[in-house]
Amino acid sequence: MSKKICPICGYRDEGDAAYCRECGAKMTESQGDAWSAYEQRGQYSSYQENSSQESSGSSGGQYSNYQDYTSKIPYQSTDDYGAESGANGLQIAGLVCGILAICSCCCYGLPAVIFGIAGIICAAMGNRTSKNGIGTAGMVCSVIGLILGVIAVVYYAMVISQLIQMDYMDSIMDMM
Repeated sequence: MSKKICPICGYRDEGDAAYCRECGAKMTESQGDAWSAYEQRGQYSSYQENSSQESSGSSGGQYSNYQDYTSKIPYQSTDDYGAESGANGLQIAGLVCGILAICSCCCYGLPAVIFGIAGIICAAMGNRTSKNGIGTAGMVCSVIGLILGVIAVVYYAMVISQLIQMDYMDSIMDMM
């Protein structure tokens, strides 16, 4: 098994680690590449001094080269992540009803009218507590679905009335 060397801090690992246990950088297989990158950073001599101190039993060792790159990252609390901007259940129900209204407008229009009205009610009640994109999208989809449903109901009512006037409806019923 070959030694892996960190090109950032020079840590030598005997295992199969993909990342350095000291600084978190990606380990390299080729010792020549890692050492040349490490030497170019100008830290080779300090690593050699640390290695000699470690072998002689003095404290410090390779940990004295450690640099904490995470100290300047701000802490992010996840306790109430998205609580202020999150959608409530009524807004989501309004969006689902609006999408169903648009999709069902070709089924004689009646399901689209029902889903559109339900979507408008749910989205309006959900938007009272918090306004965000999902509530607005639910309202828009529900209104579009309701309009398409009403257009489909009127269209199919006109078609059926024309069939009744032309006596095609009686011949269709006789064939059944």
